[in-house]
Amino acid sequence: MPEKPNFVSQSELLSILAQGVAIWNEFRTRSVYPERIYLNLSKVNLSGANLTRVNFRELNLSWADLRGVDLSQAKLYKANLTHANLSNANLSGANLNGAILTGVVLQGANLNGVNFSRTDLSEFDFSETQLQKVNFCKANLSRVNFRKANLSKSHLIKANLRQADFSEADLTGVNLKGSNLDRANLSGLNLSQLNLSRADLHGANLKGANLRAANLSGANLYRAKLNGSKLSKANLIQANLLDADLTGTDLTGVNLKNSDLSEYNLSGFNLSGINLSGANLRNANLSEANLIGADLSGANLWNANLRNANLLGADLSRSDLRYANLLGANILGADLSAAILRRVTMPNGTVYG
Repeated sequence: MPEKPNFVSQSELLSILAQGVAIWNEFRTRSVYPERIYLNLSKVNLSGANLTRVNFRELNLSWADLRGVDLSQAKLYKANLTHANLSNANLSGANLNGAILTGVVLQGANLNGVNFSRTDLSEFDFSETQLQKVNFCKANLSRVNFRKANLSKSHLIKANLRQADFSEADLTGVNLKGSNLDRANLSGLNLSQLNLSRADLHGANLKGANLRAANLSGANLYRAKLNGSKLSKANLIQANLLDADLTGTDLTGVNLKNSDLSEYNLSGFNLSGINLSGANLRNANLSEANLIGADLSGANLWNANLRNANLLGADLSRSDLRYANLLGANILGADLSAAILRRVTMPNGTVYG
């Protein structure tokens, strides 16, 4: 038979807590109260209390009245806060890693610097909430409403943000590395210089977003809506852009090294100075594109349409141009050393090799 956990009555717990946070925290650490103690403060009224730095680790606070409580720097690791009322509470710097927050009320609460890592916050309403420097790493934030929220300098590394709504949110300095943003709404946001490396942006709405100098290396942008966005100088090394909508997108100086753009339509795009070295452009449409000074070294341009493209001074060394169409293209000063030119249609219409 497994040993039953120790039990301390709620009245005893409240009596200890009434003596102050220092006494309470000592109680939590004293050896005479073993780890397997059952601490139940469910449904208690602690509204307005000063509980700064209190140790409520793994405590049952379900349905508790915690309105206006000062829980700054508190330890709430794996605490049960089901349906607790924390409206207008101060939770700045508190550790809620793994806490149970089903039905919790956080209206007007100070959540700056809170640790929500690995916490289930799916479908939460954080609209217009101050969430600066919050740790959301590996948290479940699927379908969360972040509309007009301030998330500046927060960490969302590997967070589940599937279908999250970031409309008009402030994401200045946010780290989204490896996060799941599948079908998230990021339209019109300022995402310049953000770390979105290896993020899953499958079907994400990035219309009109500012992604200048953003790190999107290894990101999955399959079917992402990027139309009208600004991607100048963004890092898209090894990014998946299959079926992404790049209509009207600014790609000036973008790094697309080793990216997959097979069968992509880039007709008429301004790609001057772009880095497409090692990119997969098999069957891509680059007709009338501006590729002046572009780096296409080692790129796969098999059967690509480069008709009337401007390749002035472009680097096509070691590229695979088999069956490519260069009819009417400007290749003046282009580097074609070691390029594979089998059955390629040259600018004058002759088929080479």
